[in-house]
Amino acid sequence: MQLLNHLKKHHLFFIFTGIILLKLFFTRLLLFDSYNIFQTIFVEIGYFLIIFALIELINSQKFKAIIYVLVDLLLTILFIAVLIYKGYYGYIANIYAFALLDQVGTVQESVVSLFDPVYLLLFVDFIILVIYAIFRRKTEELGNLNKNYKFLSGVLVIGVVLISLNIFSHKGEQIADSVLAAQKQGMFTYQIFSISNKAAAESALTQNEFAHLPQKIQKLKELNTIPQEELKFLGIAEGKNVIAIQVEALQDFTIGLKVDGQEVTPFLNELLKSSLYFSNVYQQIAPGNTSDAEFIFNTSLYPSPWEATAKTFADRDIPSLAKLLKEQEYTSITSHANDVTFWNRNELYPALGFDRYYDIEFFGKEDVIGIGPSDEVLYSKVMPELKKMYENNEKFYAQFVSLSSHHPFKIPATKEVIELPTEFDSSIVGNYLKSVHYADFALGKFVQELKDSGMWEDTVLIIYGDHFGLQPSAIAEGDFALLKELIGHDYHYLDQFNIPFIVTVGDQTIGEIIDTIGGQVDIMPTIANLLNLSLDDSVYFGQDLVNYPDNLIGMRYYMPVGSFYNSEITFKPKEAFEDGDAFNVYTNEVISDYSDYENDYNRILELMRLSDMYLNSLPIR
Repeated sequence: MQLLNHLKKHHLFFIFTGIILLKLFFTRLLLFDSYNIFQTIFVEIGYFLIIFALIELINSQKFKAIIYVLVDLLLTILFIAVLIYKGYYGYIANIYAFALLDQVGTVQESVVSLFDPVYLLLFVDFIILVIYAIFRRKTEELGNLNKNYKFLSGVLVIGVVLISLNIFSHKGEQIADSVLAAQKQGMFTYQIFSISNKAAAESALTQNEFAHLPQKIQKLKELNTIPQEELKFLGIAEGKNVIAIQVEALQDFTIGLKVDGQEVTPFLNELLKSSLYFSNVYQQIAPGNTSDAEFIFNTSLYPSPWEATAKTFADRDIPSLAKLLKEQEYTSITSHANDVTFWNRNELYPALGFDRYYDIEFFGKEDVIGIGPSDEVLYSKVMPELKKMYENNEKFYAQFVSLSSHHPFKIPATKEVIELPTEFDSSIVGNYLKSVHYADFALGKFVQELKDSGMWEDTVLIIYGDHFGLQPSAIAEGDFALLKELIGHDYHYLDQFNIPFIVTVGDQTIGEIIDTIGGQVDIMPTIANLLNLSLDDSVYFGQDLVNYPDNLIGMRYYMPVGSFYNSEITFKPKEAFEDGDAFNVYTNEVISDYSDYENDYNRILELMRLSDMYLNSLPIR
């Protein structure tokens, strides 16, 4: 009888508690491929018991119902956002990722393409609620019922106890994998730990630590300095103009790939014959994605693990390639055919030492593909600026950030210059290959212009991918079969994260493939060797891939914290080192006994910690 009384007085509480529980079960099933009823109740429901008990204190039944519906709608949108984010990035979004929602408008086409129709089931309750509201008696709908404060107090206590027990049971716990962390801790407690972990990681270096950091990094990386006279390719590009092309979503498996006898990247394939080609380089970006790749390339530092580095550290005085070249009297420019405020680049570029930048205001709305003007427009409109500097004997460093091969890879039919077999029709793999082919075509036109204008022989050209294009969690089952047919084995995260890095010195024919394991942090030190730029006493976390073949690099965000690549294996932990997965870095074969590499795991955690502390220690501009 007492239960019926509670049900009558607080019927909305029970209705919406049931609704949210069902949504939590469904969301956790999609996120984690399984759910446990008791675990879900224990780690998730406490927050809603507190929120709903407080809503029950509202006197007006009508206003109370509106608040319940708004909370339900907000949570539904939140759950869908988490599902989409995890579907593409493989990461459970934390509160800092949600702070980047202002970027969504620019990539809305990508977001829409990632929306799975099954997510619409989260809105079914709103249809039921409308029907329920229509058939309720008007007097009952608008009437006010006395509240049972004893019942509400009990609900509040239960909510507080559940949350407290959950937080206490996971206190001090460091789970490397964000998906596993959110599953065990609960999606909302996971947010609390994200905030506390970020706060704990915001320490800076002492003055003494700052002074000895270069030596400490070298010791952790176990590098022995090679005498200058023994350095291979030292200074072969010294004094030349530097052009760096960051190609959107370019993965290494596309290089040399043929489909039905057609080359996907014919220009790059030809370019390799006279270039240095680093075939085992991996992305190391974090939440800032493309802007993180720009940051890493220019600094050889690890990006922030919590927020886009361009947003968090663009107010700092950041040592960079542009500043090293400025000491050699270079002018530095950068070009991105989108709004420069996207990823806060209007602040990042000055922080990195670029003298000027070109964005959508310069390029206009001509020949738009996806989120900006085409790569052909990008290169052709900046070309006169390069010619002007060249004719004035002004040495320059020009960075280009391409856009046309951006997800969801929809190249207009007028630009589809590769004909794929019918099995690729309407597949994301087919669209991706077409977009890469177009990016390759536009890049080839640009290089031809450099040659025609007489600039090529005075140029060192650097080409690299910013990050993956094909995310396993965001492609269909049929696409996996297509990929296996293309690359000869099951698509692996080593394929996903492997990006090309190519260097061509215009007046030299090198034609060498270097298979040293490397990351984006290694690009700047490698270029510094070719340009004969001194990095003495500089803080950088990469190494020259030409002269230092033994390497240790880390990745986080897209892989669990503590993931690393060395010259033998790639490793990613789950909760910690003991329960991780290891693979041969060249063959993808599973390594069952990886116990000998625990030192590498600890070293990479320390290197990333030092990189974070270094960023925190940089002076405000």
